[in-house]
Amino acid sequence: MTIAILAAVSFLNYFEARNTIANYILESPSAGEGAVECSRPDMNVVEKCPACGGAGELRLEEPNYGQADGRIGGPKKTKVKCQLCGGKGKRETFVDPSSLALQVVRDREAFSLAHQQKGEIPVGLAFVPQDKYSGADKKMLKLVENTYGKACKCNWTGLVACRKCGGSGTVKCTNADCKGGWEVETRRETIGGGRSGIRSSGTGMRTVGRSRNRTRTETKTSVNICPVCGGADMLVCPECAGRKAVVCKGCSGLGYKQAK
Repeated sequence: MTIAILAAVSFLNYFEARNTIANYILESPSAGEGAVECSRPDMNVVEKCPACGGAGELRLEEPNYGQADGRIGGPKKTKVKCQLCGGKGKRETFVDPSSLALQVVRDREAFSLAHQQKGEIPVGLAFVPQDKYSGADKKMLKLVENTYGKACKCNWTGLVACRKCGGSGTVKCTNADCKGGWEVETRRETIGGGRSGIRSSGTGMRTVGRSRNRTRTETKTSVNICPVCGGADMLVCPECAGRKAVVCKGCSGLGYKQAK
């Protein structure tokens, strides 16, 4: 699945288009030549929900934190709609940032190797045929270099991994009482205690003092599906809306540095 995704977001055509446009500085396109499309690949993908694995629902089994001691039968089991994906079983996101970065490096190497094998001369990040290179002055070559451009810190993608979630698209449930998708609450209760009362006697009614019953404190635990994450034990990252990456601020999503 990862291989198929990476193949779908190859940057080779994008690098070639930039190179073609950069070379127009040295030789204008011939009449009737079609326009060069210079757009990055679609980096939007659909993947299985990391909480439910694509099922759209969570199959939960109540953990035992002491509340089930002495209970007859096995642990309670239940099915609930996956809150992370809204029951769809999938989510729209960007390609994993780390995988995307690796693919860009590979594509760049393949692009460079192909032009080197043709005997072309590197001009910045562009490549120029030898005959065009020898007939160009420094000013023209600089224009070629600037037209191709330089990669931003996002390495041509226009995206950077979300810092909030580390590129996963999810964050830990924010409920402090949540343990593995279950809200576990422990409380101490006082049981027993004396009481005052009225007792009848031969001479009339009289008040009786407190009984000698002793009080004791018991610890009770309640375990319920977490109301915050719905049993998923994770939430959609509020920073990237679950998409793993955010638009690069350094280039406003362009992917390259604009010439000044």
